[in-house]
Amino acid sequence: MEVSHFELVYKPQSPAGPADTVLQGYFLEISNLEPVQYLYRLRFVTSPIADPNRSLFGNTSVFVDTPGTNNNIGLFSFNGALNSKTFTLNRLITIPPHGTALVAVLPSDPFTAPGAPPNFECRGYVELTLPPLFQFSGNFGILRPQAEAPVTVMLTPQNRATYLSAAGVINDQTQSSVPVASGKAVNELPPEPAILFPIFPATSELDVGRINDLISSVELTPDMLTAMMAQVGDDPEAIKAVNEVLAKAGLSVELGVTRDAKTRSRSDKAKEAVS
Repeated sequence: MEVSHFELVYKPQSPAGPADTVLQGYFLEISNLEPVQYLYRLRFVTSPIADPNRSLFGNTSVFVDTPGTNNNIGLFSFNGALNSKTFTLNRLITIPPHGTALVAVLPSDPFTAPGAPPNFECRGYVELTLPPLFQFSGNFGILRPQAEAPVTVMLTPQNRATYLSAAGVINDQTQSSVPVASGKAVNELPPEPAILFPIFPATSELDVGRINDLISSVELTPDMLTAMMAQVGDDPEAIKAVNEVLAKAGLSVELGVTRDAKTRSRSDKAKEAVS
């Protein structure tokens, strides 16, 4: 679901005349209103742009504060490149039953040259999803939905800004609520569907770096994903399952089928294993 817009700023408040420098970050509180723990994925969507002063790439620090853990420094960051459209947190956000997480995204050192004045700004919107989680089942991997029905969350987005004088003295601080896209604080978040695919020995020569987005989105390790891709064989259903995963990742890579396709698919074996 779309949560709200966001705006990160680190530049003079006015382009004309002397003005304070504004350092503005985006803060989002996510409350899990359910009696069980859930893991959430957060994405920041912007216009693709190659200007280093207008992209989230390399220009942000992310802090996540959850019940029992204060501000995970250096643990969270964005996946993406300079001209990416979507920047996804590299980890899922774990929120216990009835717990609240605070996510803070701040501009950090957005300078194109040493000694240059800050001139960074980036805008877009924020997406929150409830992704399926990876599990093994025999020779198959399953991305299993976390819930059978939408889960309830409470969302509170804010802008928080600090105003700095030319000497670096804090002149003022403000915080303001950002409208939630749905128009309400309490929302129902639908779970993403399951995906079933085969797991095989890791002997593939595929470039795992090309599929980092898929790895991060489902919290697979490179070894797990290499194993999924390797030695699929000639089973049409197994190949179809892997290709569906690749397609969902937006990759222009597809496995083919030879003429010696086996008559009994590995998906049948997986059904026996879980039945």
